[in-house]
Amino acid sequence: MANGRYTGHQPSTKPTLANIGLHLRTETNAEIDQRKLRWRYRIRISIFIFGVAVTLLVLSAAYDAIRTLANLEQVERVRDQWQRPGEIIQKLNLKEGSVVVDLGSGVGYFTLKLSRVVGKSGKVLPVDIKKFPLRVLRIRAFLERERNVDVILGEPDDPHLPPAGVDAVLVLNTYHELNHPAKILDQLSRSLKPSGHLVIVDRSPSSAHGMGPESEDHAVASVEVETTLRRQGFEVIQRDDHFTEQPGDGLWWIIVARNLP
Repeated sequence: MANGRYTGHQPSTKPTLANIGLHLRTETNAEIDQRKLRWRYRIRISIFIFGVAVTLLVLSAAYDAIRTLANLEQVERVRDQWQRPGEIIQKLNLKEGSVVVDLGSGVGYFTLKLSRVVGKSGKVLPVDIKKFPLRVLRIRAFLERERNVDVILGEPDDPHLPPAGVDAVLVLNTYHELNHPAKILDQLSRSLKPSGHLVIVDRSPSSAHGMGPESEDHAVASVEVETTLRRQGFEVIQRDDHFTEQPGDGLWWIIVARNLP
């Protein structure tokens, strides 16, 4: 006792190592929790920004696609005025349920017209060696609800057509691109049913007059095509060297042939 008071054992007010360690661990856990919260926030922000970027890209692509299709429709309306598509289709001798090939279909100018002619029970086989125009054609057929269009990715010397299962073949603005036309005609003959029609439409070499040597590569003489057709066993029904004229691009000819049994 000192000064009338018990001194006894008084709790120490100095921090112990255990208390310091506990305090440090408490601060460390708090920092970890804060770090986790910051990371979660950053991840959420990143996901949001990524989602916005993807959405903008999709909207931009959709806008470009819509604009492209609108421009394409406008170009095709102009083409309708000089190409005479109705007469060409008539020469294919199609009916409801027919199977018709559009060789060198591109984005489907004729494919979609043919689809409506052969109806739901028929089938159109557009063939092209390029993937992009076939993708565009798939989209167009889907948007126009043409379910009888089966696109085929062909090769330069092999259109991959079914044997003896085709009623008619259209080769428009494509014959001049063929590296080995006789080989292609032989395959078309095997794919066509007996008496099936083959219609070929292309530019006359006179169309390239004054347009340079490159334009000559996009034209072919009708007499040359007729000779090859006869050699490959086709019967030529009609040939018109002045079938139509494209404004600014000269004459187009047409040949109608029949596959002999």
